Amino acid sequence: MQGHRPTLLAGCLALVACAGELREPGPTATPPTSTAAVATPEAAASEPAPAPATTRRERRRRERGPTDGNFVFSHFSAGVFSTIIIQPATYFVATRVGETGHGLGPAIGALMLGAFLPPILNYTVQWAVGRTIAPGRDRFWPGFLVNQISHLGIFIGAVVGGADFRNLGHATAIVLGEAFLNSGLATITAELTRRPRNPTPTAANEMIVPVLEFKF
Repeated sequence: MQGHRPTLLAGCLALVACAGELREPGPTATPPTSTAAVATPEAAASEPAPAPATTRRERRRRERGPTDGNFVFSHFSAGVFSTIIIQPATYFVATRVGETGHGLGPAIGALMLGAFLPPILNYTVQWAVGRTIAPGRDRFWPGFLVNQISHLGIFIGAVVGGADFRNLGHATAIVLGEAFLNSGLATITAELTRRPRNPTPTAANEMIVPVLEFKF
């Protein structure tokens, strides 16, 4: 029995060791978390939304800058007053030309004067006043063409409708209608087609002047 004592002792120690291993649970394996799945909502929330693409019309409007109220008021007022003064004089001259001579020549000359001379004189005054307020800002041809087309529509309608330009009531209605309608359309066109404002100087165009410091 004494000879088997070391063997029994070794067996007892082995049983105790096995019981300890069974009693202490090993570390449980945690399922791997998806870093991409956790980081995706935060990254999506932190990323700025893409800026919408600007159209050509919005870009031109931004380049033109805000509306110049002084230019619009002066341009429109010049057109109204020039039409009230120039239009009756032009129609008077056209009527006198039509009454001189015989045949179709004087009548055709009077129609050509009445159809094309007033817009040239009226919009030239508007354009000159606009250049005085804002030099190099107003394009001539867009506003002039709109004024010319609007005047032709009113003039042809008055001639076909049998309006008498020697009648004070007919002439007053035609002149006032053209003064406000043609001048307003020309001013709106000049404002929408004006040249872009001068860009502000960037840092690349700045001049750096060195400063020397002397110590005595």
